[in-house]
Amino acid sequence: MKNEIEKNWDDMAKAYEDFTEDADSYSYAIEWPCIREMLPQLSNKRVLDLGCGTGRFSFLFEKENPLSVLGVDISESMLSIAREKAKSRGSEVKFIQADISKPDMYINKKFDFIFSSTTFHYIKDIKGLFCNIFGALDNNGVCIVSLMHPVYTAQYPVDKNGEFPSDDEWVVRYLDKSKRAYVQPWIEFNDNIENFLSTSYHHTVSDYFNAIIDAGFRIERVEEPYPPESWKQKFSNRYNAFIETPSFMVLKLTK
Repeated sequence: MKNEIEKNWDDMAKAYEDFTEDADSYSYAIEWPCIREMLPQLSNKRVLDLGCGTGRFSFLFEKENPLSVLGVDISESMLSIAREKAKSRGSEVKFIQADISKPDMYINKKFDFIFSSTTFHYIKDIKGLFCNIFGALDNNGVCIVSLMHPVYTAQYPVDKNGEFPSDDEWVVRYLDKSKRAYVQPWIEFNDNIENFLSTSYHHTVSDYFNAIIDAGFRIERVEEPYPPESWKQKFSNRYNAFIETPSFMVLKLTK
């Protein structure tokens, strides 16, 4: 039986793909330039993309000539889109369905580079997750994690047993660890899909950093990427909103 997160992403896979594949999406315009600067040398390396979604970063990593790229996601609908893209591109990226929070996914597997983008706020036990990732990373391996910035997730409305939040409930409650519930932007601005609530967790900066330290990682780099300067004129509202509440915190970790 599907859990709530899996069902949500199955239902909104197409809307998410349409929303995020635009060249001016946050993923391409803000997140990827920061990640690209942090990337280790991937030639002949084994790459794992956790919460790969429709394969955006998996395909970008493939351009660096790795030995292999494995994308893992909980949503079969997201993976179906990824596999169709792989087929049309002649890609050799392999995609599998699995829950990245489960320890058995990491047994007897080793990778040189492990990556994840905006996935960890859906995982309650991030300490266990970082420990599993540490175990799956080969000696001298590198992990890059792009997180939804804790300042951003702090503003997600607190879950009220399935009741839709009002606009004035989008306020920062940074030390409130309650479960959050909200309408995703690719749902809210898509007339072809009915609004429904997504749920996730809010982890603070200390939650993340202590989980990383306890797992045994060394923190090499921390970045909070800025929006492009061109957005000041082109998308002034988006630029100012991002400056006020950043969406990403990107961490480079080594074993």
